This record gives sequence, structure tokens and C-alpha cells, in this order.
Amino acid sequence: MDYNKLCKSIFALHDDIRYAGVVDESGVLVAGGMKKGIDSIVDETSEELYLAQTSIRRSMRERFDETMGKARFSYVEREKISILTLYLDKKILLITLEPNIDSHTVIDVAEDSLDMINGKIDS
Repeated sequence: MDYNKLCKSIFALHDDIRYAGVVDESGVLVAGGMKKGIDSIVDETSEELYLAQTSIRRSMRERFDETMGKARFSYVEREKISILTLYLDKKILLITLEPNIDSHTVIDVAEDSLDMINGKIDS
């Protein structure tokens, strides 16, 4: 899968998407990043730490895959940002959105992103 192309397609889903990036198993960004013209709300060191923690949280969730099924995505609303985390085979797709976006729209973005990942929508 062309992860850079996927990230560009994610940005096209909604104007309030700030960030679309693919992270490997060790928490390193391998494709995508911040939307052009938007400044990150965290510094580079904090971003690296967040990506590493996201990778660790994935491994913790996988402990329950056998009993609960695999996680498709997680969604967190913070005061300053909304965060979608989608689980690919070995990688993670991280999408951040403006905090004013409603939760139903975020779920639509998650579903459309999963459809792109699964080849149901061209990315």
C-alpha cells in the first residue's frame, strides 16, 4: 500500500483534518504528517513520544484480540484536538482533527479511512 497516497486521500475527507500519518511498530513516522499550512500543537520531541506511546498502546490492546476481536480504531476527544487511531496490519494510521468537529463526523472519517485501507474506496 502507498502510505503517502493514503495520507493525501485522508486529508481530502474533511477540511478539519490536521494530521494524517502512518507509524511503524516502533512508533516511527514512515509516511504523511501535518497538513500543509497547519502548525503542530506539540513540539517534535513530544510528537515522537506520543507516537511511541501509541505503538505501545497498540500492543496492549492486542492482548485482548482473541477474546474481544481486533480493534478497528480508537477515538479520543481532547480539549484542543481529536485523535483517531486506526490499526493496519503492522502499522498504525494516526489522524488528528480540529476539536470543534462533531463525533459523528469523526466516525464517518474513520469508516471512510477503513474503506480506503481495505480497498473499498480508491485512495
